[in-house]
Amino acid sequence: MAADDAETIRAMYDDHARGVFAYLARRVGRDLAEDLLAETYRIALETYPRFDGERGTERMWLFGIATNLLRRHWRTEQRRLLALERSAWSAEHVDPLITVADGVATRVDAASDAVRLLDALTRLDPEDRDLLFLSGWERLNSTEIGQVLGVPAATVRSRLHRLRSDLRAVVESRSTQPTTSEGTP
Repeated sequence: MAADDAETIRAMYDDHARGVFAYLARRVGRDLAEDLLAETYRIALETYPRFDGERGTERMWLFGIATNLLRRHWRTEQRRLLALERSAWSAEHVDPLITVADGVATRVDAASDAVRLLDALTRLDPEDRDLLFLSGWERLNSTEIGQVLGVPAATVRSRLHRLRSDLRAVVESRSTQPTTSEGTP
């Protein structure tokens, strides 16, 4: 590796490490994110001579490396989301004999929605989760996400639309389950 390449990677670190770290930390927590950030820049340093600026920006290239590393760590991410789902407060924690005020009922509904949403997220394909997280958390547009994942921007837009519709339906399905005469689903 040439000294110029090392200096370029150092400048890329200064420009983009904070954003890449934030992306990683939201996905897998701070501790693992530190390791993955280091691994991202190690790979960038090793592969920089093959970097093709025609395919996207340095930032998108780094997010692509980080996303590929995240895919390798999916099992850890899945366990984290499942733990978050289990720890979310839900309606079963409320004593049915107590009159529930509107504010408490709203919080219970929101907690139930969060549990359903987290459950749906854990069931998504890793590529679909990547699309949602890059769009929602990193605020990347469809062109940038396409550069990160190597897919056309139009494909990103249609997949995001489908994913958001599916997740919205999961959250809105909370009160549509039929009940028996005993009041249980």
